[in-house]
Amino acid sequence: MVKKDGQKWKVDIRPGGVKGRRVIRLFDTKAEANYFERLLLSGRIEPKGDNRRLSELVNLWYDLHGRVLNSSLDTKSRLLAVAKALNDPVAFEFSVSDFSVYRQTRVDRGIQPATLNRELQTLKAVFRELKRLSVIDYESPIQTVRKLKQTGSELSYLTDEQITLLSDEVKKSRNSSLYYVVMISLATGARWSEAESLIHTNCRNGGFYFVNTKNGQSRFVPVEPFLFDLVFQFLQNQPFQSCHSAFRSALKRTGIKLPSGQLAHVLRHTFASHYVMKGGNLKSLQQLLGHSSLTVTMRYAHLSPDFHDEVRQLNPLSGREF
Repeated sequence: MVKKDGQKWKVDIRPGGVKGRRVIRLFDTKAEANYFERLLLSGRIEPKGDNRRLSELVNLWYDLHGRVLNSSLDTKSRLLAVAKALNDPVAFEFSVSDFSVYRQTRVDRGIQPATLNRELQTLKAVFRELKRLSVIDYESPIQTVRKLKQTGSELSYLTDEQITLLSDEVKKSRNSSLYYVVMISLATGARWSEAESLIHTNCRNGGFYFVNTKNGQSRFVPVEPFLFDLVFQFLQNQPFQSCHSAFRSALKRTGIKLPSGQLAHVLRHTFASHYVMKGGNLKSLQQLLGHSSLTVTMRYAHLSPDFHDEVRQLNPLSGREF
């Protein structure tokens, strides 16, 4: 079968019948695709060993499955970056040692285990899904690679003084969207991608509806009237532009130091930390952050005033004089 696939023409066929090997190839023109299909069906050429490169499989995964997932374009770009860093190997020949060397190089550069584990998990999912779709007829070459051990990371948050410092700095940015995206994240605990993808139709009832979320569940967070009006008026005229790199530059100019691996996510941690420190309920915070489990939200429990009071009152030295 020949059909258009973006700017290419795709041949998707099983020359040996329903149970035969599936052949998928992309061509620049329809004529080339039709010619290749005729050669396969006539038996004048035999399907060769699978010499498709990792980047080609990533693109096929995206076209056949990945595009319907949350943050699909971001995931695709990250996978293509991994393929490039690996010198885009023939996927069938990709080995455990290839990935292990690549991963150790990333570790030496200071990349956090959590980031590398997500890369591994996503790559495995690509091979697994393509095998399920019969695009490939072999198991993931990195199926036996284990995750790196992760240690609990410090949940850093900004102080009131740092929030003021950051606010003043992002106002100076040439990226007109940056100030609004930062303020949304600080006021709602939204992930950076959620704040950046907010549109004016999702600004109503005195708050923001986040629909492109990590777990696929939409949620509503009310905000102060001044921020609502500010954001709504901006989005009525134009959508937010990408501003993650602008945030990195602004944060660097403030001189604020964050733990390795944290950047824009510190805004989400700042919202959650201040919410709890001011007496906010953890169950409510779970809903505001969109956590699927209260267990995840409990990592902020130690900041609660009630927690501090209980520890001081209930420890065995409470009330004693020394």
